[in-house]
Amino acid sequence: MDLLPAVLLVAAVWLIYAADRALDAWRGVDHQPRHEFYRRHWRAVLPVWVAVLAITGWLAWTTLAPAVFVRGVWLLGAVVLYLGAVHALPVRLAVVKEAMVAVLFALGATLAAWNQVRTLADILTVVIFSFLCWMNCAAIEHWESGSRRWSVGVLAACVGFAAILCLHQQRPILGAAETASAFGFVLLDRSRMRLSADALRVLADVALLSPVFFLPLVGIPV
Repeated sequence: MDLLPAVLLVAAVWLIYAADRALDAWRGVDHQPRHEFYRRHWRAVLPVWVAVLAITGWLAWTTLAPAVFVRGVWLLGAVVLYLGAVHALPVRLAVVKEAMVAVLFALGATLAAWNQVRTLADILTVVIFSFLCWMNCAAIEHWESGSRRWSVGVLAACVGFAAILCLHQQRPILGAAETASAFGFVLLDRSRMRLSADALRVLADVALLSPVFFLPLVGIPV
């Protein structure tokens, strides 16, 4: 298995995350510890960020297949538009920010497989993954704010059952992985009162790592 695309994906996610958090901190729109870190240490982070950007760009240019690289460039343009819309426009876009992050992350994570998306099941796999990415962002905000407007557990269970119903025949492994992630959020929501805010944030990210446990099955149709 070629690990380079996965490494590039990790680097790209960190680059976007760090830029987004730093811009939030500079604008003073949030005061969570993760924003405060970038506000205090942006001078130390900046040269690291530039170095990672340069190395990632060079590796992508020299090692990725041309078609994948071009898709990445298009997605980069979408990310730049997102950052501009969220941080440069005078109107707050908090309501749709999480959804935009989710869609961009899902598209980036599936970048190498775009040319293999041919059936409705393939499309639904990406759509359900987008919902899970959105839940990762929205659940953290929901737990931190103590909001009762909607239930993370109920919505996550609905996403999990949707993955089972829609993908169990054509994409059983990916469907199982997405179902596992969804019910990971159900368990986190039920345990939220016993976990610290930091633990919830970390475990919300861990919930999206369910495909790791299905890697031994990659030799059969997914």
